[in-house]
Amino acid sequence: MGNSPVLVSIIIPAYNGLSYTRQCLQALWQNTSGIPYEVIVVNNGSTDETGDFLAQTGTGVKVIANQANLGFARACNQGAGAARGQYLVFLNNDTIPQRGWLAALVAVVRRDPRIGVVGSKLLYPDGRVQHAGVAIRRERPLGTQHIYKGCPASVPQVNKERDFQVVTGACMLVRRDLFKVLQGFDEVYVNGYEDVDFCLRVRQAGWRVVYTPRSVLIHYESATEGRHRYNMQNLQRLNSRWQGKVKADAGRYYQTDGLLSPEIC
Repeated sequence: MGNSPVLVSIIIPAYNGLSYTRQCLQALWQNTSGIPYEVIVVNNGSTDETGDFLAQTGTGVKVIANQANLGFARACNQGAGAARGQYLVFLNNDTIPQRGWLAALVAVVRRDPRIGVVGSKLLYPDGRVQHAGVAIRRERPLGTQHIYKGCPASVPQVNKERDFQVVTGACMLVRRDLFKVLQGFDEVYVNGYEDVDFCLRVRQAGWRVVYTPRSVLIHYESATEGRHRYNMQNLQRLNSRWQGKVKADAGRYYQTDGLLSPEIC
């Protein structure tokens, strides 16, 4: 790392789950080439051996060590504050990046100066779709859904690059300047919906949010302890801010794809 040029800063919040973090970093190093990048791991007060492991990784990883679990939003914002790259990638530690994942994200964001966020195709370990874009399924109260969740990765509908109002923060590339202008993730959210809120603010500011199937990662999903503990409060916060300001669009994607129902898998 040192002072060498960095195009992308990859920020990985970690709370326990050492086996996931180790696996994620190993896959990242093996499957990321052609893009100058740095890795920043924010150790969110882990009580397992994560701290010892990160201390032994050498100069290949910049580590931010918190004494307590400050949550996803705060950890990501901390990582962004220490980043040198033109682009930020927020990456869950329970992901396994596949070959070419990062180059594909960068190719999309460089194609259009109006693109502010790019999201990846995420697959469960058995190859089924976990994320191929997030749709708004109803307006009152506001709700979200991962379209085509559970479908085979080969289904044509999940292999379309297109705009969404939201993509998941499990693997999300953001222009660093834009992230700074929008003051990062809102830390009022605790481990849920901060990525939804951020993407909606990106769109509100006039930027595009794009999903690309060319960037592929395996995602175990919700592997972090206590991941859904505050879901109800987070959803209430999201609704208080966005209800009536965002249009439901889930049906539109299925109609565009020539489907009367999302139940195709």
